[in-house]
Amino acid sequence: MTPPDTHTPTSPADQAQPRVAVLLTGGTIGSGGHDAQDRLDYVDLAKVLTDEEALPLYTFPDDITVYTRRFSRIRSNDASVEFWLRLRQAILDTIADDPAVAGIVVAHGTATLEETAYFLHLTVPTEVPIVIVGAQRPPTAMGSDAQLNLANAVRVAASPASVGHGVLVAMDDEILSARDVMKTDNHRLSTFKARDHGRLGDIDPYGQVWFYRKLLRLHTTASRFSTELPDYATPLPRVDIVTMYSGSDELALTAALANGARGVVVASLPPSMNPTAVDATIDAAIAAGVTIVQSSRAISGRVVQRHGFDDRGVIASDTLSPQAARLLLMLCLAAGLSRAEIIAAFAAY
Repeated sequence: MTPPDTHTPTSPADQAQPRVAVLLTGGTIGSGGHDAQDRLDYVDLAKVLTDEEALPLYTFPDDITVYTRRFSRIRSNDASVEFWLRLRQAILDTIADDPAVAGIVVAHGTATLEETAYFLHLTVPTEVPIVIVGAQRPPTAMGSDAQLNLANAVRVAASPASVGHGVLVAMDDEILSARDVMKTDNHRLSTFKARDHGRLGDIDPYGQVWFYRKLLRLHTTASRFSTELPDYATPLPRVDIVTMYSGSDELALTAALANGARGVVVASLPPSMNPTAVDATIDAAIAAGVTIVQSSRAISGRVVQRHGFDDRGVIASDTLSPQAARLLLMLCLAAGLSRAEIIAAFAAY
């Protein structure tokens, strides 16, 4: 592996190999525990390893030239819109600095990995493969998945077959689209799953990358949001998520509106229903100019743009999770889209 923050080939052999940049942000994949038995308490220790401590724990494929760049040193529970915008710019800067780079890997904490991945999927104007990777166990723990996940992510990023798929997530030997990925388990290594339509491919035990299908929804270079995004110093519109439950009232929704939410994603009772009092508040919010997207607590299944939604002005989330629906709505509002255009965006992205 070449030294951190450099991409200059050191030999003719390096020049013949694909180069992959790894952007380090923090998270479990870059954290240390109390000891080799620690697979849980490390989250409270919050020890993000230095590059000198972390990099010797990893082995990269010999046929790929890998270099690292330190982007941040945070846990992903502290990721924010500002973090996403700066990360997007760091990816574009890396490509500008190294136009021949084969792919980019972002090492990220798993708590908000799916949100970072989908934001980049919608906003990065490049066909250079971008692969987000994390770990369920720190690299200092026995049975850690960190080392294999990162090596696999590098292989996916370097593979020509990864071009055109948008932002990818490589975890537990699987390749998932950023649009569909969702963390489904607190501790198991197989936590990340693709909602509704399954993974795109696999990394086999020999490290070979295999794709079996391709996403048809818009992303990266085909996304209008990759060119209509404000500077990272400009905050995106506030969009909140309000979750429904048996006996829920309008209090949480009213609080979101009172604190300046321009949009709200309602994680409704499956198959997308709310208590009557909440629906009344939704109707009042829409009349006041707030955009309401109705999602569902269910982990799969499409929320359909039904006639009742059209009559009230509600927008359906399609198959996006509430978290992903929030990101798309933020970008739609930032671009100044009308309600009809936002409905079209949820059907296209």
